[in-house]
Amino acid sequence: MNVRLAVHLVVSIALALGLVFTGFALGGPLVALLAFGLWFLIEALFKALLPASFLPGVEGAELTSAAYRGWAPKLVGGLGLAKARTPEADAARLAAGVRLCTVTFGLRNGSQLLGHLLLQRAPEGEALIAWRGRGKGQAVQPIAAAEMVVRSGQQQQNAVQARMGYTVSVQFGPDSYWLRPHDAELLKLVRGHETAPAA
Repeated sequence: MNVRLAVHLVVSIALALGLVFTGFALGGPLVALLAFGLWFLIEALFKALLPASFLPGVEGAELTSAAYRGWAPKLVGGLGLAKARTPEADAARLAAGVRLCTVTFGLRNGSQLLGHLLLQRAPEGEALIAWRGRGKGQAVQPIAAAEMVVRSGQQQQNAVQARMGYTVSVQFGPDSYWLRPHDAELLKLVRGHETAPAA
């Protein structure tokens, strides 16, 4: 586990236990339950205030802002308390030389696999994209510079993946990937794309 995440986990657990036991001592089980609910609110707001570089990706890359989902990032962003979590902001990070990665379900060689798309800027300014499977020992596989095709109207048939937000299908050559809308918009910004109807 990343050191920053480990420290955050320890502090978060300590805060949760402190609030629960304090609530129990002050007013019994009901107050302890309310204190636990308060911890959930504090935790969500704290995560929303973290810099975009806090959450680690793979291969030394940083996760895109799609990792910051829910009501808390929208609230702190709307109040101007945190930097924008938009595809445009991620495109600016990429242009500044930051390597990015996003979680995706890739349909490769006929099999659907959970993995990552890695994005970085080449010295010539071109956006390079590669695939890396989830787990240890996975190799980074560059994706050929094919036109990106957005499968407009294609429906996500996997209910679990749909609930997780992977609802946009994009295709590079023979392989396709289910992405969150945020990451699909980011790819549109950094790579040329076509829109095609669902097959």
